[in-house]
Amino acid sequence: MNSKRLCFIIATLLMSSQASALDYKADNWTFRLNADGMVGFLQEKIDKSDFINDWDIKAQIFYKFNDTQRFGAVYSIDADAVEDKDYVHDAFILFEDRTIGRAEFGLTHSVARKMGLGLPDVGYLRINDDSILHKELDLKRVLISDTTATTGHKALHLNLATRATEYGQYGISVSGLTDDYNYAIDMAVKLKQPYGKLKAAYSFALSYMNKPENYEEQSFNPTITADWRGQVALGINLQYNSWIWGTSARMIYDHKPINIPSDGFVVGSGLSYDLLQYSISLTYLYSDTTVWKHSDNNTTREYNDYIHTILASFRYKYSENTHLFMSGGIASDKPFFAVGLKAGF
Repeated sequence: MNSKRLCFIIATLLMSSQASALDYKADNWTFRLNADGMVGFLQEKIDKSDFINDWDIKAQIFYKFNDTQRFGAVYSIDADAVEDKDYVHDAFILFEDRTIGRAEFGLTHSVARKMGLGLPDVGYLRINDDSILHKELDLKRVLISDTTATTGHKALHLNLATRATEYGQYGISVSGLTDDYNYAIDMAVKLKQPYGKLKAAYSFALSYMNKPENYEEQSFNPTITADWRGQVALGINLQYNSWIWGTSARMIYDHKPINIPSDGFVVGSGLSYDLLQYSISLTYLYSDTTVWKHSDNNTTREYNDYIHTILASFRYKYSENTHLFMSGGIASDKPFFAVGLKAGF
């Protein structure tokens, strides 16, 4: 059975579920299962439609020591991981003290990614991740599509974070034991202003990766080999009643890269509005990999690769866990239209 048919079957089964996450509790143990799937079509040309799909499944188990402390384990798998033949997206253990913070160890993203603020978007094309949109359009360009800093989820990470309060959170990550790089260190801060008519959130992250080797950040980008990679990411999110405005940016610098350079910066802004069961959003991304000049064997190499992406999305919430969506816009010089269904439990 091919992956597209499998994803379609999973999503179809999930459509009938109207419940939230499946929970089972026994004494101090809690078992939880979440799953969702998306199926749809992306139209790039009048005579060309691409089947698109996405899904993820997450299983969690927790043991509660007392009212403030618990131990747990998390495993998740999604369409992106299966496509890369990883068969795991998250696989880590955690210890949480609600008065102090949380520690995670295993295969997962760093605190820089987990605390980062992305862009408002009510569609399901993963505009804040390894973008389905840019992957399907096949722009044949080097671009940075994600405004949050990341060192991937394929390395062992030790994440330490303070407890999440109404005013914010901060943390640090150390990662390694991977073929992708020697080691990486990430730091992140998220601040919140939760009161008043205008609520605000801010994020800031720094990341250093030592000697990336054939490291693939996004499936539509070339692999990266360099002495080191540095990243800075910023995010702002403002909410006024049903309006949400967000802007975020990430800068990447690769020192002495080999192969095709893929550093530079991406900046984006978005606005969304909710009205009863309906939501709309407008998102803009500018990705530029022309910022740096690199030297290879004493020869200066310049490269020119930038794109503008404009994305408008509409979502109808048929139920809590079943949504219909439409998205349209233009990426570089390619217009597109997408329609689909997302459902889960």
